[in-house]
This record gives sequence, structure tokens and C-alpha cells, in this order.
Amino acid sequence: MKWIKKLLGKQESSGEKTAFSEVGFEELPAWLEESSQKISSDIERDVSGLFKELEAAISELKENNARLQEAKVEGNFDVRAVKRAKSNRENVTKQVGVFLDKFGVLENRDFRALKEYQETAVQNLNTCLEHMSQSFRYTKTVFPQESKDLTESLGEMGQILNKLKGTIQGHKREMDAIGAISAGMKEIQRLSASIKTENLELEAKTRKIQALKNEIAETDKALEEFKKGEAWQNLQRLQEELDTARDRLKKAETGLNSLILPFSGNLSKIKKLHESGRYTLKPDVKQQLDICLKAPTNLDPSFFPELQKVFEDPALDIQTQKKEKALSQVKAAMSGFEEKKKEYIAAQKALEAKKAELAGSDTRKLAELEHKETELLARTRLLEEELESSEKKLTVFKEELKNKEAELQASVAVIDSSVKIQLLP
Repeated sequence: MKWIKKLLGKQESSGEKTAFSEVGFEELPAWLEESSQKISSDIERDVSGLFKELEAAISELKENNARLQEAKVEGNFDVRAVKRAKSNRENVTKQVGVFLDKFGVLENRDFRALKEYQETAVQNLNTCLEHMSQSFRYTKTVFPQESKDLTESLGEMGQILNKLKGTIQGHKREMDAIGAISAGMKEIQRLSASIKTENLELEAKTRKIQALKNEIAETDKALEEFKKGEAWQNLQRLQEELDTARDRLKKAETGLNSLILPFSGNLSKIKKLHESGRYTLKPDVKQQLDICLKAPTNLDPSFFPELQKVFEDPALDIQTQKKEKALSQVKAAMSGFEEKKKEYIAAQKALEAKKAELAGSDTRKLAELEHKETELLARTRLLEEELESSEKKLTVFKEELKNKEAELQASVAVIDSSVKIQLLP
């Protein structure tokens, strides 16, 4: 396999075709560990020479800093310039000393430590240069050669640190890929576990729904069998008889109302006359008049003779012709009211009897079956909604997994483009 050859340092010949090799997902941690060790070895090899250069540059910088600190004044300079140069030299050598003290030795040379070491060293070097720049202007005038040597040493340090940065950046893509692979593996495992759990939930809910549907079918069958039995037939008969009794009562009520309807307009007028004070009714007559207008079925037949007297009263402010017509209508109602009332009462009793008979019949079995069916249907609908929600969640998980698998393969390709990951089923 190409990645094994690469780890062992073997090179493919120009005529050798690139062969893709598969690494199982469960084998990926071992592959990643070997790849990480190989990249770390490459980094160690690449930086070892730079650290030797760095050690030499540090030694030289220390020497040049000591030489500047001990340098004697040569040449003719103004006393004030010499005094100023010496005091500023102290700051220059002090800042370089602080920089050297902070530099330290890097024991752990893994990628992260190297990167942090280089960035910190550059930051400390810039701080040193910033803090000594003002003083250096005065120092180099009196101590030109020692200042030049120190400047060159600092410049050499900066160049080596820049080389180290270039080496680190050269391996950054691979190291980022290693981190991405490690994180991607965990995310794929998490998503795979979630998909497995959701699939089990789907299977469980599907089984429950099927069991409920089977129970609904059994309940429907029990209802059908019940409706073929004598109890159902008796219920149907009683319901039909109850409907007939209702129709009979309605007709009786209509018959009663039809007696009152022809002169109901005159009754309303009499009521208004009474309420306005233009005509006075006896209290019991007024009460019966209200009943007659609202619920004729509750009217007492004794009301009609009293009503006849009202229409015959000259004090009633209604046209004579209308009075005469109303009188004839009242007489007609009086003659037929008692019979119609008896029919109504009989129909009402018959309806109540049928209601009592229906209420006393055994409808418990039917109610139990209907209630059970309603409850089963409600539970089935709820489970179907949950099933739909689980299916949507599963679709999201699968899409996320697909994306993470693609990202993982891309990260692996950064380290070795010939390796294909055999992903989880």
C-alpha cells in the first residue's frame, strides 16, 4: 500500500502506476497514528538543522552583546555624546539580555510547540528591537563596529526564525488535516450511533402502529358483528320509533300553533296597547296572552272565553272589521284547541316513553367498542406523526453523515491521495 511505502520512505518509480488502497474506518486511528509519526519525523528532520543554526546565532548574539557592553571609546567624541552613548548602551544590552533570557530551549518539538515557540520568539525579538531602537541611535555613534555586529546578529536571528516559520507553514496543511480527521472520526461515530438509534426507534414505532391497526381492524370486526346481532337491531328499531315520535310531536305542535297563528298579530297589538296604557288587561289574562304568543302548547283553554271578551270590548282600539274577523278566529281556535292539545300531550308522552325505552336498552357494548376505536385511532395518528418526525430527523442525520464522510475523505487525501476510506455501513 502506498501509504505504508511512504511511511517507510520508499519512493515509487516513474513507471509505477498509482494504486488506490483502502483503509477501513476502524483501521483509521492506527493509520492516523502512523501518519502523524511520519509527519512529526519529517518536521523534526526539517527543523533540526535550523535549531543548530539558531544555537550558533544565539551564541554569537551573546558574544556580540558582551563585546558591546565592554567596548572602549575609540576616537574623539564630545564628552556629552560619550556619556549619552554609554547610558543608552546599557539599555541596548539590557534589552538584548532580556530577549536572550526569554528565548529558552525547546524540549518538546511537536508541531504545536514549534509553532508557539516560533511565534513567541518573533514577538520577543520585535519587542526587543522596539525597546532598544531609540537608545541604539545614540549607541552606534560612539560604538559603531560593536553596534554593527550586534545588529547583524539580531538580523541573523530574525532570518532563522523566518525560516522556521516557513518550515512550520509547509507542514501546517498536513497537521490541520490530522486534527480534522480526528474530529471527523468522532463526529461520524456520533452520527452513525444517532442513525442507528433513530432506525431502532422507527422500527419500534412502525411495529406499534401495525399492532394498533390490527387492533382497530379487530374492533371494526367486533362492531360489524354487533350490528348483525339482536341488540343492534333493537337499537335501530327504537331509534326509528323515536324519530317517528319526534315527527308526531312536531306535527301536533304545528297543529296547535296553526290555531293561534291567524290572530297572533292582533294579540301582539293588544299587548302593545296594554303596555302603552291605552288598554288594560287583567293580570291573569295578560299572563295567558304572553304564553299564547310564546308557547301556545302551554296555553290554558280557559283563555279563549276571556280573549273573546277582550275582542268584544268597545274600549279596545281595533277596527270593527278586524275585531269581527279575530272573534271568528278565536271561536274556531276555541272549538279545536282541546282536541289539538290532547294530541300534543299524547305525542309528548309517547316521545318521552321512547326516550326512556332507548335509555334503558343495553348500549354499553356499542359505546365500549366505539370508544375503543376512537382511542385507537387517536393513538395511531399520534404515532404516525412521531414516525414522520423521526423520518425527517433521520434524513438530516444521513445528510450530515454524508457531508462529514466527504470532509473526512478530503482530509485523508491531504496526507495521502491514494488512500480511500472504507466508511461505516
